Amino acid sequence: MNNDFRSRVILPIVLPIVVLLSIAAFVGAVSMSLLYSTHEGSLMLAAVAAAGILFTVSLASSHDRLTPARRGVLIFAAALPIVAGGAIAAGVIGDIDDADRMVNVEPLLAIPDDAPVIAAENSVEFCLLEEDGSCEAVERWEVTPSAEEENLSFVFENLEAAVPHNVVITEIDGSVDDPSPGAEFTASTLIDGVATDYHVADELTWDELPDDWYFFCAVHPIMNGTGTVVDADEAA
Repeated sequence: MNNDFRSRVILPIVLPIVVLLSIAAFVGAVSMSLLYSTHEGSLMLAAVAAAGILFTVSLASSHDRLTPARRGVLIFAAALPIVAGGAIAAGVIGDIDDADRMVNVEPLLAIPDDAPVIAAENSVEFCLLEEDGSCEAVERWEVTPSAEEENLSFVFENLEAAVPHNVVITEIDGSVDDPSPGAEFTASTLIDGVATDYHVADELTWDELPDDWYFFCAVHPIMNGTGTVVDADEAA
C-alpha cells in the first residue's frame, strides 16, 4: 500500500510540485537579493547563482551516485547565493547606502500618447514631426501638455545619426523678438545619434513656466527658439 501510494501520488504529483515550489522560492530569494544589492554586487550574485544552479543540476542528474557528502555539497551550492545575497541585502556583508541599491533604479517610463514631441534632423534647427513622417522646422514651439503628466515633460527625437543633441529649456533673457537663454528650468538627456528620450522634470509643472520661454541645444546653440504652453482647445 505504501509503495503503491508512493508510486501513484508522491513521485508523479507531490514531488514535481515540491520541486517547482523550491525553484520559485530560490528564484524569488535570489531576485530580492539582487534588488537590494548594488549593480556590481548584483552581477557577482547572479554569477554565483548561475554557477550554483549548474552545479546542482549536474549533481542531481547523477542521483544514483549521490552520497550524503554530495547531497551536502548540492545543498550548499543551492543555498550559497541566497545566504550571501541575504547577508549583503541585510548589511551584514559590506556597507551599501540605501540610495545605491538596485531597488532604487527608476523603472522604464511609459510615454503618454499625447506627450509633446520635438525633434532634431540636422544641426541647424529643431523640427516638429508630422503625421506623414516629415519634420517641419520650428522656432516657435507651442506645447500642449500631456493630460497624463502634470510635470513638464516632452519627447525628444534625435533623427541625426552620430550627432549629439538635446533640448534645454530656460527663461528668456531679453525679449521674445530678440531672445537669449536665461536661468535654466530643465534639460533633456544628451542623445548621441538616432534615439528617443522621454524627459520628465520631476520638480517642475507646466504651470510654473512663464508665458514665454527659451529652448536650445546645448551642443549646437544655433538650434533655438521660443516656446509657450497652450491648452488643447487653443491648439485646435
